[in-house]
Amino acid sequence: MLTIGAFSQMSHVSIKALRFYDEIGLLKPTHVDGDNGYRYYAASLLPRLNRILFLKDLGFSLDEIGKLLKGDLPLSSVRRMLRQQLKARERKICDEQRRLARVKTWLTQLEHAGRLPDYEITIKQVAPRWVASMRNPLDSYADAGHLLAELDGYLRRQGTSGQHGAIWHACTGREQKIDCEALVFLREPVPGSQRVRVYELPASSMAAVIHQGSDETCARAYQAARSWIESQGHAVVGPNRELYWHEGREADADSSVTEIQFPIIASPTDASESAN
Repeated sequence: MLTIGAFSQMSHVSIKALRFYDEIGLLKPTHVDGDNGYRYYAASLLPRLNRILFLKDLGFSLDEIGKLLKGDLPLSSVRRMLRQQLKARERKICDEQRRLARVKTWLTQLEHAGRLPDYEITIKQVAPRWVASMRNPLDSYADAGHLLAELDGYLRRQGTSGQHGAIWHACTGREQKIDCEALVFLREPVPGSQRVRVYELPASSMAAVIHQGSDETCARAYQAARSWIESQGHAVVGPNRELYWHEGREADADSSVTEIQFPIIASPTDASESAN
């Protein structure tokens, strides 16, 4: 039999790992000296250790490896675990391929324009959120401020407030009026009224871009987001929304921060949460 040190050298597995495998019952030593606690391993344990390393390299957790090594799992269970691992590996490969493509895109833009892009687009999994909303046709985008002010007044009477936002159901060029739904995001629902609708926005996958500056320069952020969505093969599945993280006054409009979100269905191979 071999000491744990010799077995470690032979198997190229650290002593620390061998001790841990012993503690969790994954690979027990052949003999443990009752006087000093030294562990001894027979060479016949190498095939089991090699299978542990093989399954670990496939991406299985130590708990899953323990189940697979028991030998009493039905073949259907083993097949299911292998298929799950296959899907996980395929997703990881797709993720890395997308990251590689985004690095190449940035490099190409840097080489052509001589600078980094102005905007980065991320994919966010947005959780459901309660909102109070007012939807009205508007003559101009600036009129959305009147809706938000009316919403704020109503919510103050309800003893609450929240972050401002807007859903743009239709914009100039598609309709005679701008179809705007002004939003205030709530921590919890409050009573609605004839003018104010309170409901829960559903969860969705969003392509998001952050714009800092006045509304006059916001078009570039929209253009960057739409170009990126198209280049990635995603589909927009609803009206875009805006979240106003900091609303600058007229004197400091350049400090305004707006998050623009497009609800999307990602391309069939996309499992990534973010992109540049």
